[in-house]
Amino acid sequence: MIRVVIALLLACVMAPASAQERILRHDVDARILADGRIDVTERLELRAEGRIFRHGLVRDFPLRGRGLDGEPLVAELQIRDVLRDGRAEPWRVERVGDVLRLHTGDARHLSMPSQPVYTLHYRSARQIVFGETQDAVTLAAMGTGHQVPVEQATVSLTLPAPVEVGSLRTEGVTGAGGRDLHVALSAIGQARWTMTRPLPAHTGLRVRLAFPKGIVAAPEPRQQAIWWLRDHAGLVLALAGWLVLAIYCVRRWQRVRQPLVYGVVPLRDEPPAGFSPAGLRYIRRMHYDARTFAADLLASAVDDHLRLQRTPQGARTGWRIERTREGAQALPTMEQRALVSALLPEPRDTVELRRHASARIAQAWKAHETALRRRFQPALFRAHRGAIVGALAIAVTSAGPALWFSRHAPSLPATLLVIASMAPVLLVFVMLVREPTAEGRKLLAHAEGLRRSMASTAKGARRGAAGATAPLLDAARYARLLPYAVALDVEDAWTSAFAASVGVPAARKAVAGFSWYRGITVTDLGRFSRSMGDSLSARLAAVVHPRRRRHGETGGARAAGGDTGQA
Repeated sequence: MIRVVIALLLACVMAPASAQERILRHDVDARILADGRIDVTERLELRAEGRIFRHGLVRDFPLRGRGLDGEPLVAELQIRDVLRDGRAEPWRVERVGDVLRLHTGDARHLSMPSQPVYTLHYRSARQIVFGETQDAVTLAAMGTGHQVPVEQATVSLTLPAPVEVGSLRTEGVTGAGGRDLHVALSAIGQARWTMTRPLPAHTGLRVRLAFPKGIVAAPEPRQQAIWWLRDHAGLVLALAGWLVLAIYCVRRWQRVRQPLVYGVVPLRDEPPAGFSPAGLRYIRRMHYDARTFAADLLASAVDDHLRLQRTPQGARTGWRIERTREGAQALPTMEQRALVSALLPEPRDTVELRRHASARIAQAWKAHETALRRRFQPALFRAHRGAIVGALAIAVTSAGPALWFSRHAPSLPATLLVIASMAPVLLVFVMLVREPTAEGRKLLAHAEGLRRSMASTAKGARRGAAGATAPLLDAARYARLLPYAVALDVEDAWTSAFAASVGVPAARKAVAGFSWYRGITVTDLGRFSRSMGDSLSARLAAVVHPRRRRHGETGGARAAGGDTGQA
């Protein structure tokens, strides 16, 4: 009776263990073909109890990873056949990150309990690493996705030709870092790993076999190129999309920014009424810059509200701005009034274009820019919607396929970086690409006609054929239109026309007599005109943008001729 009770107790204790789901045996037979592909047959005998194995087997195959020596591994795997107990079994695959997951079975449940035997047949490529002296293959024979222990397991790797045992190098590692393996090598070119103890759940098994070169044919350059394109297709698409986007943005900006530059426009002898020099530059460039500020600063001086004084500062020249009288509201445009009021609020106020005055000059810069923006946008120009939509379409149509092709590729981080770099390109493009309105086109045509007229006046004066209909170019007209010449980048031509019209000595005497200019003696009219444009603009930019101060001052000194004794 006691023996019967003990036997029953032992049966009760061992029953859960005997009913535990597990893989009774997992055998992997991999045969390396001469062309580098690997033909694999796996045989898995299960103990199914309806908890994990309910419909069938789930098997994970890694497609990206690292070998036992740390080398990057890439695999291309094709499932060819799935059997259960010798009969065809339904199956499907899905990509989960760097893993190809095989699901066997269908909606029906397995018989419980049962011991089905699954046979998986698949073929893989690109798993062989070709070295300088030897080649090697790493096989993830058993992944870490098994949720049950494996009682017995064997892995065999067979080369396509016999090899001396001494030239083979093997290694096998379980996911837990153990090496509970027995390895047997054969002269037929085979290595066989046998587990000496059960493999716990979630513990994979990887093996590596190194063999002499020449056993397996290395891929041809054409095949390597195909693989590279397959791995980097998304990155290539992203780079191509970025390049197309950049070219489109540059070409579109060039067409939109000055639509009348190459057109036929009537010449204009006078600027449009009610628009300052800065306004003409702003409509032409459709954005603000240092020369825009300098042009209205010079125009306010010519209107007798400011006085510009150039002073020696070591090897360079400095600038001192003085307000000469009250009544800033008498200035002709709102942008000039905003500039003078912010820069020099009271009569007799002075400011030097130096670093210590950067806050005040930056404030005037901002007030001037804001006044121009409010007046010109969107009344005279606005964002070019068609160009922006085109740029967005290029970005989207290239980013979408690039992400699709890179979603499982190792080039995904680089692809994301390239796509992200499209954002600043689009942002800059949106800020720069503008189109004039109907009224803006009229103003743009007038500004272009004035610019061409100033340039043609210089050419006509040099030939002595200015024409009877051209207005007389005297000192008063030269000074009045000099700010517009600075705004339109023709101050050198305008000064040359003045010198040719009245003679160089008379032109020097006239410039020296300007009440709004003091400082360095004018002996070179070319340097004087460049000082009103390049030097003043560079100095303003250097003060407002301290990080570019050195570049701005160098440019200003070079533009002014670097001469502190004469202009």
